[in-house]
Amino acid sequence: MLVAAALAVPQSAQAAVFKHPGVLVSRAQLDFVRANLDKEPWRTAWSKLQRHSYASLSYTAAPRADVNCGGNSIPDNGCSDEREDAMAAYTHALQWYLTKDSRYAKKAIQIMDAWSAVITKHTGSNAPLQTGWAGANFSRAAELIKHTYGGWSQAARFAGKLRTVYLPTLIAGRPDNNGNWELIMTDAAIGIAVHLDDRASFNKAIATWRGRLPAYIYLTTDGSIPKAPPGSTVNTKAEIIDYWYDQTKFVDGLTQETCRDFWHTGWGLAAISHVAETAHHQGVDLYATAKHRLRRAMDLHAKIQLGGTVPTWLCGGEVKRDLGNHYEVAYNALHNRLGYNDFPNAAKWVEQKRPMGPSHFLGWETLTHAQNPASSSVESASVYGAMPDGKLTYTAIDAATGQRTRGAFVSTTTLGFIPKAMATLDFNTLLVTEKGPEGRLYRVDVRSNRDSLIFEKPVYLGSGFTHDLLAYDGNGHLFGIADGTLRRYTVNAVKPTIDNISGGSAIGDGFTLKTLTATGPGWILGTTADGKLISYQINGPGSWRRYELRDATWQVFDHLLSPGGGVYYGHRSDGSLLRYVDQNPYDGQGDDLSSQSAVGTEGWTQTLLSAQPATVS
Repeated sequence: MLVAAALAVPQSAQAAVFKHPGVLVSRAQLDFVRANLDKEPWRTAWSKLQRHSYASLSYTAAPRADVNCGGNSIPDNGCSDEREDAMAAYTHALQWYLTKDSRYAKKAIQIMDAWSAVITKHTGSNAPLQTGWAGANFSRAAELIKHTYGGWSQAARFAGKLRTVYLPTLIAGRPDNNGNWELIMTDAAIGIAVHLDDRASFNKAIATWRGRLPAYIYLTTDGSIPKAPPGSTVNTKAEIIDYWYDQTKFVDGLTQETCRDFWHTGWGLAAISHVAETAHHQGVDLYATAKHRLRRAMDLHAKIQLGGTVPTWLCGGEVKRDLGNHYEVAYNALHNRLGYNDFPNAAKWVEQKRPMGPSHFLGWETLTHAQNPASSSVESASVYGAMPDGKLTYTAIDAATGQRTRGAFVSTTTLGFIPKAMATLDFNTLLVTEKGPEGRLYRVDVRSNRDSLIFEKPVYLGSGFTHDLLAYDGNGHLFGIADGTLRRYTVNAVKPTIDNISGGSAIGDGFTLKTLTATGPGWILGTTADGKLISYQINGPGSWRRYELRDATWQVFDHLLSPGGGVYYGHRSDGSLLRYVDQNPYDGQGDDLSSQSAVGTEGWTQTLLSAQPATVS
């Protein structure tokens, strides 16, 4: 099982201030996406977004004061318009962040301003669900624009409408309706609460989610029948069976809407994961509560959707196989972040349905969450190391405190060769060179770092990589130094073969560094034998800028590593690992670089150390 850089936060964090942007997507997640737009699956997902009508700069909003929606949105008096406009606003907010083209931010603002100028209410029998659909995407769009763009003069007016027109309906819940209603409403409620810095509403949304979860996904540990939704009129066994569409046999992963259809079931599962994801960004671990229910439900429905036999006891032997691309957020959290591999049908379904487009309250989640190890609840450094005997190590370090949060785990197997240099590409991929004249380069695929460190047999890629030092910047560039010459390679795949590592152009000579790490896209940092700490901005062959941050004392370090965000770790030969923070790692100045508490004063006996890049913002 694999664990990415982020781990659960102590529950005292619930009382902390909200982290922005932090509604469904975090800054770290979007930075990861931005750095990988030229790679799959993000490239195809990004192209799909850019081609959609919602992404057009000529998009025009169609606001109205009263959005009147009947059952199944019939009549549709502004219902589709509001949903589509909310999705368009979110689409443009994503385009803004991923391109930094202000035209997209202005378009998102234009859409939101148009609605905040006129909207006063939602009416009709479908109003609560409509409020959830639109409120979810409007809160995501507003969060990104307010906290990454600025200059939104009507931000307070829009926030006011979220508070008065949307939130009261959402926070009230809908316990007697099908579960997807209340879950989607809670998705919107927690997003709005974060955007408004409304702790009371945030806590209420979480309480609703906790009550609805076991009333929507069944586990045998619940008893002979599912739990009733808190506050509902569904209480007796007969009423619960009726509420679950006459299902009388209950198994792990069955949902309240399974026997209705898989589409609405998928909505419910997606909304569960959305709430957990937003809570995760705010330091509240709801996945710990939902992880078993979600995995069982996702796999059960995916298995049948993919053609599995429907048991005669399930829904009378007939189900409606109309599951959509509803799993991306949950799959990333459960598989990529928490390391679970025990729901193969769900994994197959996710891969088969990519890339995800927009629908109601779901939008572009392959782009934002597929294979995305980044997080923001606890920004942690994932540190891999190599021991003298060729075994590998894994440690997670809380970037804010310097405390180890996981590990160190030491592998039981060895690389099978003596390692010379190492660079971490992502949370489960390393590049390691073999000591020797041929400069043999290997890719190491990590299979588990959850409770132990397990890796596959190293994959030989090619020779000629005789570098003494390697570093990867998280943005497709691998740097290597041999005999004072710095070279830059382009890596264009998540699991590269030799064909995916190109270039190798000489940037320049005179890079006589003792240590090397990358601090961000196109930036490297190193120390010299006489104690200098030097930062370089690399533009291309023959084009770089050199900044001397310190002129002495840094010769004590034999390894330097950085997870990004101006966090640096220096390793000493006595087994200590020291921690530093550079308030602005790209200003070329050393006066804002300060020493922090040590990660450890002993025990770091690795001969090589490398941090996953871009995990701290």
